[in-house]
Amino acid sequence: MSCMCVNQLAALAAQLKNLPLAMLMQMLGPLRASALGVGRLSAAASAAMGASASASAAASASATLGFSASAMTRLEALASLSRSMGLPPFGASAVASLNVSARSMNANLPGFGALLSALLGPAAAALAELLKLTSGLASLNNLTGMNLAMPGVGASIATSASASASASASAALSANMALAIRLNAAAHALGINLGAPGGAARLNAAMALAANIQPPGFPMGALGVLLAQSTALAQCKSLLNTDLLSRLAASQLAAALGNVNANVAAAFSAAARASASASAAASASANASAALSAAAGVNAALMAGIPNLGPMSMAANLSAQLSLATGINPFAAGPCSSCRMF
Repeated sequence: MSCMCVNQLAALAAQLKNLPLAMLMQMLGPLRASALGVGRLSAAASAAMGASASASAAASASATLGFSASAMTRLEALASLSRSMGLPPFGASAVASLNVSARSMNANLPGFGALLSALLGPAAAALAELLKLTSGLASLNNLTGMNLAMPGVGASIATSASASASASASAALSANMALAIRLNAAAHALGINLGAPGGAARLNAAMALAANIQPPGFPMGALGVLLAQSTALAQCKSLLNTDLLSRLAASQLAAALGNVNANVAAAFSAAARASASASAAASASANASAALSAAAGVNAALMAGIPNLGPMSMAANLSAQLSLATGINPFAAGPCSSCRMF
């Protein structure tokens, strides 16, 4: 999908006008209380997992990667942009599509961003607490595989947490290994298996193509705030099973918060603590070593030559979150009758 379509942006804005701003602000206190409880539980689970990580995961790497963290950030922005736009595997057609996207973002995003600010701004405080809550739920979901918005799962957190022990092991990896894992994840988002034969060459080719992307020049403005607010709406729908644009939003949200609070209380009363197994830590260390070996063939100069796609990636992520929240994708796959972007 390429063009940020003015017609779909108008339809999306019309949907967001149904957001129950008054109800959200009335729920500010309960949202804040639930977010605090989930945050405490998430911090406790993360601390327990980190404390039990095996020392075997800390094996140091003698190799030195030839690219910087700032260059890695540019590659990750490209990978995030490609994933948000549904473009992998990355190639020449993806570059052409992204250049169309950049032109349409330049034309439409400033005005649409101002409209979004007006629509979401009145509920900014509630949306901020909603983001804290849903981000905490997402973190616990990653650690335990469980969604605290579901009834009766609080006391089971400790037994399920060990399944994702590799997360704790990664915290103890050397800086080189951690950077190699980020490289491997970015390559995967571009549709490239870095560890496969020719994987590094394919990534180098993709980065060379990426130098031809002409990023948009719109000002950042409130883009970060709008992305956070739209993420809160999307995560509310996916994690709390609450569609804030539906007539049942108030009852759905109240029921979800009730489940969350009960599960948090049950988890603490059961003294739930996540623990990591040595075998999982060893597996994480082995995966990191494989990623480090594959990273040796990546061209650092090509990575440093990727344009700064951070703002464009953020705008694409904003669009993706709004699409999840409203069911309307701001991007069109092809031209409509009034389109001048293709």
